Amino acid sequence: MHVLRHSFAATAAEMGFSVLTIAGLLGHSVPGVTALYAHMPDLALVGAADRVAARIQSALDGMAIEAEIIPLRAAGTA
Repeated sequence: MHVLRHSFAATAAEMGFSVLTIAGLLGHSVPGVTALYAHMPDLALVGAADRVAARIQSALDGMAIEAEIIPLRAAGTA
């Protein structure tokens, strides 16, 4: 049940509903409690996880994987 409430709140937040609205939907009287349920995922982390998962899936499917070269920055450079 907790996962369902969390998913509901996270989806509502993703759709742009305010924390106060989500608190009302969940029956919370203190919006701070709702913030624990209705957080947005870090899109950079989600994107990285999706890319890694795709690479692993390609390897499992036996597909050739082209190397992607990502330049590394020297320490102290921007």
